[in-house]
Formats: sequence, C-alpha cells, structure tokens
Amino acid sequence: MKPLAVVGGTPHETERYHNWLGARLAETSPLLVANPVWSKSLMTEVFGHPWLSLTYARLSLDSQVPVLTNEIKTYLVASVLDDRKADAHWFQRRIPVIQYLVEEGASLLQRFDAACLADIAHPDFAPAADGAGSRCHNEEVLALYAAWYGERHQRRRQSQTRHWIRDGEIVTSHYRAPEVQLFGEIHRFAVVNRAQMAALTERDIILLNDLYSEEDTRFRDRQRRSDSYMNFLCFEPWLRPLMRAFLLDKVAHGELAPGTVVKMLSRLRLFARFLRDAGIADARQINDLTMERYLAWGNAHDAKGKNWYTDIVQLMRAAPVLLPGQWPRIALDKRAARRIHYKQAPDDPRNRLYASREGANRAAPPEALAAMMTKLDELPVPIPAIFTIGLTTGARAEDLHALLFDCLQPDPHDGRFMIFTFWQNKVSRWNSKPLLVTDPAHQTMIKLIQAQRDHVRQRYGSATKYLFPVFYGKRETFLGYHWTLQELKKLCLTHHIVDGEGRPFDFSWHPLRHHRGTQMAAEGHDILSIMFELGHASPDMASMYVNKRLDLKKNALLRKGSGQFFTIEGKVDETVGELLLRKETTMATRVSGGACTLPGQLGEWCEHAHACLTCRFFRADGDDIDHFRCERAGLYVAIEGLEQEARNYEENGQARMADITRKRLQRNKDVVHNTDTIIRSIEEGGLYKGAKQRYKPAAAREEALP
Repeated sequence: MKPLAVVGGTPHETERYHNWLGARLAETSPLLVANPVWSKSLMTEVFGHPWLSLTYARLSLDSQVPVLTNEIKTYLVASVLDDRKADAHWFQRRIPVIQYLVEEGASLLQRFDAACLADIAHPDFAPAADGAGSRCHNEEVLALYAAWYGERHQRRRQSQTRHWIRDGEIVTSHYRAPEVQLFGEIHRFAVVNRAQMAALTERDIILLNDLYSEEDTRFRDRQRRSDSYMNFLCFEPWLRPLMRAFLLDKVAHGELAPGTVVKMLSRLRLFARFLRDAGIADARQINDLTMERYLAWGNAHDAKGKNWYTDIVQLMRAAPVLLPGQWPRIALDKRAARRIHYKQAPDDPRNRLYASREGANRAAPPEALAAMMTKLDELPVPIPAIFTIGLTTGARAEDLHALLFDCLQPDPHDGRFMIFTFWQNKVSRWNSKPLLVTDPAHQTMIKLIQAQRDHVRQRYGSATKYLFPVFYGKRETFLGYHWTLQELKKLCLTHHIVDGEGRPFDFSWHPLRHHRGTQMAAEGHDILSIMFELGHASPDMASMYVNKRLDLKKNALLRKGSGQFFTIEGKVDETVGELLLRKETTMATRVSGGACTLPGQLGEWCEHAHACLTCRFFRADGDDIDHFRCERAGLYVAIEGLEQEARNYEENGQARMADITRKRLQRNKDVVHNTDTIIRSIEEGGLYKGAKQRYKPAAAREEALP
C-alpha cells in the first residue's frame, strides 16, 4: 500500500502547537502539566472521580517527545471532562494505546518523519485526490499498533468478519477489531484538535458543537461517542476559503441543519472532483462554460437528484459576494437545471416521468414484513416494540427511536382515545396521532409503550427523557437506529426472508413509511389523511408515499366497480377516484358521505359549508348508503318541525321570520329530494344493494355477451 502523504508542519508550528496544548492543560489544572505520571492522588485532586483513580492508579505519560506527551494528556483530559465517557471501562480499554505511544511513540514519529501525532497523515483528512472522506484510519499505523498489541494480548481478537446485504446479494467484509481501531480514534482526535488552534473562520476542521446547540435539534444527543465536524482539508487549498465561507454563511442564516451540512459537503466535494478532473486550479479559470461542462460531467457520471448542480449554482452566485475580488461573476441560466438527467429505474423501460406518475414501488413488501413479525420475539428488547410502532405509524427512523418517555397521554376531551405525540426532527414540528383504544392495532401499540415504560422504570429506577434510552457515561441519549437496523437485517439473513422477487430482503427503515402510506390508501383514506398521518407539509409530498398505484386501481375496480361516486343528480362521476390520489394538487378530498371536488373551498370560507347535499361539487360515495338513509330520516323530522315553526310565525303575524323559515324548509326539501336521488341511484345502479356489493359489467360489455 502506498503510504499517505505526511501532514507536516514547520518546527515553529510544532513549537506553537506544543505551547497551545500546554496552555489548554493549564486551564484545567497546572498539576496536569507538571506531572508526567498520573497517580491516584493526582486524579482525585484534579478530577475527583473515584472510578478514575482506580483506573489510573499509576500511569506514566512521559514520552520521549514532549509534544506527543502533551497530545496524550490533552486526549485524556478531554475524555475525562466529557460526560459521555464517564465510565471506568471506557478508559481501561485505552490503556494499551497510551502505553504504546509512551513506549514506541518516538520510533513511530521517526518512521513517518513527523514531529507529532497530528502530523501523521489520516485518510479522512488527506487531500481530495487521495480519497478524502473515507472515514478509515491509516492502515500502516494500525498495522504497527496491531503487531505490538498482538505480542502482549495474544488471546484477544485482531480482526472481525461481517455479513450483510447489498443489491439483494449477501456480502462478506473483513475489518480490524475495535481494540485495534482505538488507536485510530486517538490519531483522529489529535488531527482535529490541532485544527482548533486557528480562528473559527480560518479553521480547516470545524466542530459542529461550535455552530449548533441543543435548543431546537437533537444534534447533541445524536453524537454518541465522538463529535461531528466539517472537514475542509479534503479540498484543494485554493478552494477552502470559499467552501468554508459558503457553509458558515448558510449556517449563520439557519439554512443548514446539522444533518444537512454533511450532505452539502459531499456535493461540494463532487464539484471539487470535477474541477480537478478538468484541470482547473485557479478561480480565474472558472467561467460560464465551466458550469455547462459541470452539468454534462454530472450527467455522464449519473449524479443522483438535482442538488448536485443547483447547490453549486448557489455557490457560484455567492462566491463574488463572500470573497470580493477573488472570484469572478458569471452568468448562470436558471433553466439549465431542466437538463439534469435523472437516473432511470432499471426495472422500468419507460421514462422517469411515467414512473413518477405511477409511483415507484418503494414500500416494504407485505410478505417480508409479515415473515419478520413472526420472528420478532428472537430480537433483543426493545427492537420488537420499535418495529411494531414504526409499522403502525410510519414515523421516520430517528423520530421513532427518539420518542420521549411521555409520548403517550390520555385524551383529555375523549376517553376513547390516547394521544401519541412525537417530534419530527426533519421538519421541526410536533405530530400528534390519536389512538383508538378499541382498535386492535392501536391497542397493541399502547400496550407496547406502557410495557416499555415499566421496563425503563424497573431498570433505571425512574422515568427517563427518552422512551428507548441509552446511557454513554452520564449522558442519556436515544437508541441508535443503525444498531436496530443491523439486528433486523441479521434476522432476515438468519431466516432467509425474501422480498417480492425472491431475493434476500434488505430491510431498511424508510420503506416502512411507504408501506404505511400505501396501506392507508388501500384502506380508503384520502391524501389529506395520509399527509397528516406521515407528517408531511403538503399533499404533493404525501402522494409520493402512495406506492403500488396500479394495484390500488385494480382493487378499487374489483371491490366497487366503476361509478363509485354520484352527483346530487344521481349521475356517476368516474373521475373522483383518480382525483383523490392525484399528485399535482389536492383535486378532491373526503367529506362526510363522500368527497368534495372543490377542496380549496373547504374551511370557514366555504360557500357550501354544511350544505353538501345541495352542492354541485359534492360526490356521494356508493358505500355510504346507510349514511344517506340516516340523513334522510333526520331531514324528515327537521321538515316537520320547520313546517310547524312557519305556521306559528304566520299566526303571530311575524311575516319576515315566517318567510325565512319557509326558505329553510324549502332548502331541506331540496336536500331530501337529492338524498332520495342518490339512494335510488346507488340501489338501482347495481353497485350496491342491501349488504352485498357486486360488480356490474359496463354496458358495451353487456351488449357483447351472447
């Protein structure tokens, strides 16, 4: 393997780094600088942690290289002060790494011609041409530590094997054991820590803790053991100022959430790769033609989505403003985004427009989910509960795992319901879902939440912040969905669970949302109900979660036949079923007894509020005949009362009130007439009679029959 380039520095920079580390140690306690041996008495005096005193009863940190000694001390101090690492076992596992650095640190630095640990190259911070962002450690360094570690701990494992699924195939991978990977963790910390010497606006590595707080996100709780950061070392030096200024400006204006920053960085790295391939090494070489070439380059490389281009358009527009005089102003055509080539689905020979209209089948196959449900008892707690709740609600993976302990409360206004509330981190809003206590699925979900609460109280002695808590040291966070995902994948592998095409089922959390949306559509829920259930901001987005649309249309025909909806004149409207699932806009939505084909008017400003049975935009559902019979019976009673009321007004000489009452009486008679027409049309149309539904062939087909 070709060794990575050294991230070297001048002797002056190394000395400044050494002094900076010493100053940071002195801020905590001057004793940490003066004492090369961390004894039990020193730990008790400085930190006051009894468990830490037992772990480091006497540990020498005195390396032959002073700056390396300060790097080791800084790493340990930062770890002690981090509430996520307040655990004796956490520190015990890292004692061999500290011993290796003390004993072999000088020879290690000499081998890599480095002045300190932060000078040794790390793949995650290598130049872009060397494959930056690999999230791997320096293999040559790990091999040296593994050899030393193996001589002293021969019985402990040095490598591991993992089986997983990729594109429907079982894949096997080998990687070093976590005990060896620990050295890479300290190495990464040194590189990140040294970058913090510079001012925030000049840093090549920026910790997201310096940009985000826990006030409006779960960002702090999502950082399990290590802190997230933005890495600009993967860009060429001439690109770093622009990339850094662009991202910091967006964060300052609240345009990027912590999770979005990572995706934005990946798209910026794609643009940097293009510039490198095109031989562009200076801002003055970028012009209008560059963006045209980038569009063609991205299409040729099958870049996914369209943000890979539109985000760079924003970058080029902001460049001359953020760095005046350094970047040119170029004319950008807004219509160029129309020429982005969307990746065509491999199993559909038609274009993406067709696939979008029909709804790509991204829902988890019901057969595979049913097979998984029968084996859930084999999984550790609380995975069965999380899976069942996700299947019932369609919540996003992170929101599902981060449910609060008090997410379920009795409905104060109706004892028949419980209110299930959870925070949607992606859209930054709460979503409340009523659970009917008599509904079997809701009843199961309620019992699972209550059982999980009892389990938490029994284990921790009191209620916690999260319903599925995990403690790292003293910090509580929520259970990571990556662990539950891997356990569910293993379940599918163990029991040979397959998808609809007979391939090994590669489970992931998001298809459960599509499954829930498709399931609700099959049950007859309109697009607004699906939107509220899944927590989307618009019906347009909710419609993307209604998959298997062709199957839904077939089921509608087989179950109800054509002509499900009737106008108040008794005529069949065959378009309403399609309008209820139309993607482009909400063209129809459910109302009592049927559907309204003018949903934009729904609300307090609707001119036809509470008068659907006299409105030409109302479509009566053929399945709701009992509703219309009940309405008709109530109308007869109302008409009798209005007739008596009108006569009383006339006898008392109240002509105006009598006239108003007569108009109300006529309106109700019109409603009765329309209701009779609807009931007669449903019964005589052959689509519904009594308690039976049957399919009536079309007239043309009847004529063709012998």
